[in-house]
Amino acid sequence: MPKIRKLLVANRNEIARRILRAARPLGIATVAVYSEADSKAMHVQEADEAYCIGPAPSLDSYLRIDKLIEVAKACGADAIHPGYGFVSENPLLATACAEAGITLVGPTAQAIADMADKARAKQIAQAAGLPCIPGFSDPAASVEELMQAAERIGYPVMIKALAGGGGRGMRLVLNAGEFASQLHSAQLEAKNAFNDDRVMLEKAILNPRHIEIQVLADTHGHAVHLGERDCSVQRRHQKIVEEAPSPAVNGELRARMGEAALKLVKATQYVGAGTVEFLLDATGAFYFIEMNTRLQVEHGVTEAITGLDIVQWQLRIAAGEPLTIDQSDVAFTGHAIQGRLCAEDPARDFMPQTGPVLAWQPNEYARTDHAVVVGGEVSPWYDSLLAKVIVHAPNRLEACERLADALNRTVLVGFEHNALYLQRICSHPVFQSGEFGTGFLADNADTLLSPQGLLAEKAVAAVYLAQHNSVKPNWPASMTGFSSTRALVRPLRLEAQGKAMHVRVAPQVDGAGFELLGLTEAEPLHVHDWLAIANTQGVEVQCSVQGHFGRFLLLQHGQTLWVKQHLNPQALCVQDKTLVSTASAGDGVFQPLVKSPMNGKITQVLVEPGQMVEAGQVLVCLEAMKMEHRIAAKAPAVVEQVLVQVGAQMGLNQTLVQLKPLQ
Repeated sequence: MPKIRKLLVANRNEIARRILRAARPLGIATVAVYSEADSKAMHVQEADEAYCIGPAPSLDSYLRIDKLIEVAKACGADAIHPGYGFVSENPLLATACAEAGITLVGPTAQAIADMADKARAKQIAQAAGLPCIPGFSDPAASVEELMQAAERIGYPVMIKALAGGGGRGMRLVLNAGEFASQLHSAQLEAKNAFNDDRVMLEKAILNPRHIEIQVLADTHGHAVHLGERDCSVQRRHQKIVEEAPSPAVNGELRARMGEAALKLVKATQYVGAGTVEFLLDATGAFYFIEMNTRLQVEHGVTEAITGLDIVQWQLRIAAGEPLTIDQSDVAFTGHAIQGRLCAEDPARDFMPQTGPVLAWQPNEYARTDHAVVVGGEVSPWYDSLLAKVIVHAPNRLEACERLADALNRTVLVGFEHNALYLQRICSHPVFQSGEFGTGFLADNADTLLSPQGLLAEKAVAAVYLAQHNSVKPNWPASMTGFSSTRALVRPLRLEAQGKAMHVRVAPQVDGAGFELLGLTEAEPLHVHDWLAIANTQGVEVQCSVQGHFGRFLLLQHGQTLWVKQHLNPQALCVQDKTLVSTASAGDGVFQPLVKSPMNGKITQVLVEPGQMVEAGQVLVCLEAMKMEHRIAAKAPAVVEQVLVQVGAQMGLNQTLVQLKPLQ
């Protein structure tokens, strides 16, 4: 029998499910915890027991170490697995577990504390012989002292939260003129994410590779590394696509980086699974940046190429079992790539999205770690990560192609997300070449973010809404659509992709199809061979648009219609504004009310009544899904009222500021 008999999983959603799956084959009973917002979540349903630990805000639930310990004691759990995020790198959890006689699936409090403090981690790494980037760290330094240090280091510099992780609290500063504003932004984000606004500075290495080494270490002094992962595809210092092995690392470099990582393991007396992260420059030199003392989001790609279950090894090590793997036993098979599927809208600067899950079907040939369920809601309270799509193939190019195909075949409808963006990344020739660095997404933004026309989807939406949603005469069913002169034209006013569309849909006299005017400036569009079949998800439409056959899934939610074409990761959201007045719809009309685009908390109010503002000027900053979002004026105006204050919790479409047009 394992020493761990009952495991409390101190996390939520997909990572909680992943840990539950690892525990079951080991004969370990499982306990889930959840906030009030997660009462119907999948991890709650799948655990042997589940307990509510507080309201939706993570500060009142998943970050409450006292409640986690209280529940563990009450239910008889003898171990806690923190997953990643939340309290996973908080030494106070390790201390509380030790005091309560509960096993933490993770390293000691001292190791966590040493590596969580980025300045302290750098000192230990240097003492252990790891190469480090030049920088400056003084927790008590003033803004002026930090600016002076930046001048000494030389621009560009990187501001990094001392208690940071996951790319939060990091800002690249290219010159002295932007230092103060970037410092304020980094400190604010760090304070909100970690309740600690201390920062350090490092010399910025532009467009490096971001390479991390996975390590495992037992309580008997034995440690191995499981090779590297390449995490260079990043947006705002947050990883988007990860792969193993790295196309930039050969066997000799892997051995040297692995040896460096194991030196740090030894120096910190590290136990469990951890990741040592490095920047790799164009010359092959590498520099230590941090150690993550937890399971990584991207651990699945290492599992794919090694055949090892890292989470089960975490549990075995925590139970006191020795590692039965020698370094010579670690072998790699093929190539694995992971894409992080997030509730973010790439067309709106990756603004987090909330909404109902109307349809969800992951691809059956990819490993998809998720906690998405049809009928559920994407919450504004937590991270935007929904699922991790992982593929494994004999070689890198085939892995790229498999991930692109898996994303094309993934069905997720109800809000905007980044599946198309991920598909474009792994299909991009630069990515497929393997010759890129952390600047890849910025360098190729025009290609990766170019909008789709979605003309076929718009045509299908117009025909469907003309048949089902428009106002029709109260005629007998047998006379529906009858006109004494010609087929009855249905005028529609729709909105899609932020633009209004005035469309006229005319059934053709012979009943063979529809003619659409207004979708293009050119000749009319023709839709033929219309066949609509209701199914369990919505309505499946098969038709020909301008001679091109397609299959479409249609799902209606209130006045919103979603149209998704087969093998296109992106669905089109269409609002039917036919019966809404032009003024209220905002077609070219000044909109005085600036509303919240999502649920979140006000972090900054940057205007006051009577102030004149320009188009694009930031009015209010809102924190949602652990990120700060800037709400700006759309046109020159005068601030009439400010209806919020810092710290206020806002709901979707709640008014923030009232403006009036310039006279």
